[in-house]
Amino acid sequence: MAVEDVARAKSGMRPTVIAVAAVPLLFLLSGLAIRYAAFASVSPDPSLAAYVRAFCKWDCSWYVGISEQGYERFPIPGRSNVGRWGFFPLYPMLVAAVRTILPFSTIAIATAASLACGYLSCLVAWPLMDRNMRAYVLYCAFLLSGPFSFYFATFLTEPLFVLLTSCLFLALKRSNHLAAGLSCALLSATRVVGVLAVFAIVIRMFEEHRAKGGSVIGFPRWLLGRPDLIIAILISPAGLFAYMLYLYVTVGDGFAFVHVQRAFGRVAGNPLLFLWAGLSYHPGAGWWPSAPQWSASTAIVGLALAAVLAARRQIGAALFCAMAIILPLTSNLASMVRYVVGLAPLTMLTAVLLSGSKATLVAALIVFLFTCYFMTVAWLGGYLALV
Repeated sequence: MAVEDVARAKSGMRPTVIAVAAVPLLFLLSGLAIRYAAFASVSPDPSLAAYVRAFCKWDCSWYVGISEQGYERFPIPGRSNVGRWGFFPLYPMLVAAVRTILPFSTIAIATAASLACGYLSCLVAWPLMDRNMRAYVLYCAFLLSGPFSFYFATFLTEPLFVLLTSCLFLALKRSNHLAAGLSCALLSATRVVGVLAVFAIVIRMFEEHRAKGGSVIGFPRWLLGRPDLIIAILISPAGLFAYMLYLYVTVGDGFAFVHVQRAFGRVAGNPLLFLWAGLSYHPGAGWWPSAPQWSASTAIVGLALAAVLAARRQIGAALFCAMAIILPLTSNLASMVRYVVGLAPLTMLTAVLLSGSKATLVAALIVFLFTCYFMTVAWLGGYLALV
C-alpha cells in the first residue's frame, strides 16, 4: 500500500511539474511574438539580427563594450570623461565566456542569455510563491510578456539580477545560508545594490535564532558559534570587493564605480527632493505624465510594496528592496522604473496581490499582454529614455 501511495503521489505531481515548466515557456514565446510584432511595425528591416540590435539601447551598449573590450584604464575619448567602471562585470563576463564557445554576436548571445535567465527566474519563483499557480501565471506573464518585458530581453543586468535574487531568497527559505551567501556574492558583482542582500541574510539568521527560543542579546554569541553562518556573511560582499580590487589595480581607484557617477549626471542629494522634483515636472501640455513623474511614482509604489512585505513579516526582503530603491534615489530618478521592476520580491508580491480573485487575474493578464506591444514601441522609439 505504501508503494502504491508513493506511485500515485508521483503520478499526481507530473501534471504540476509540466505546468510549472510550460507556463513560463508559453509566456516567453508570446513575449517574443508581441515584441517582434512591435519591432516590425516601426522598423524597415524585419530581420532577426536587426530585431536583436534594436533592443540594445541605453545601458546595453555599455555592457556590450565591456564584454567585448573590457574596462579601460582611463576615460573614453569623446564621452565627456565617462568610463565603463560604473557598470558591474559579472554579466558581461558571462556573455564573453559564452562568446568564446559559440560563433554568435555579443548581443545575440546576451539576448538568449537574458531570456534564459527570465525563464529560470520563473521556475525559482514557484516555491517562493508557495506553489500558488494563479500568482505564478501572473508573475511569468509580467516578467516575460508584460509591459516591461523588454528589460528582460536584451543586454541589461535585470534578468541576471532577478534570477540571483530569487535564488538567494529561495536559499534563505530553505535555510541554506551558504548558498544564500554565494548568491549575494554574485549579486554584488552584478549591481552595486546586490551587496545589500547581506542584510536579508543576517535578518533570516536572527529570525531562526529567535524561533529556537534564543534571546535578542544572545544572537551575536550564537552567531559566533556557527562558523557556517559567519562564512555565509563574509562571502556575501565578495563580488563587490573583487571588483573594487580590480579597479584599484587597473585604474588606481577602488571606488571608480562611485566616482564616475558624476560624469553621468548623478550627484548625491536628498531622495525626497528628487521625488518631489520628479512628481512636479510636467513641462508639456496634456495629461500624460512625464518620464520623471513615471519614475518618481514607480519609486513610491516600490517603497509602498516594500512596506507591505514588512507587514507580512518578510522583513529581510522588505529591507533589501527598500534600500535598493533608496540608494539610487540619492542621486536621481534615472532608470528608476527598471530598478523597481528588477526587484523580484516586489513583483512576486504584486502577482500574489493581483491573483487574489479570478477577475483581477484575468484583468491583469489582459493588461500585461495588451500593454507589452505599446510599451515595446515606446522603448524602441526612445520615449522611455529616463525610466
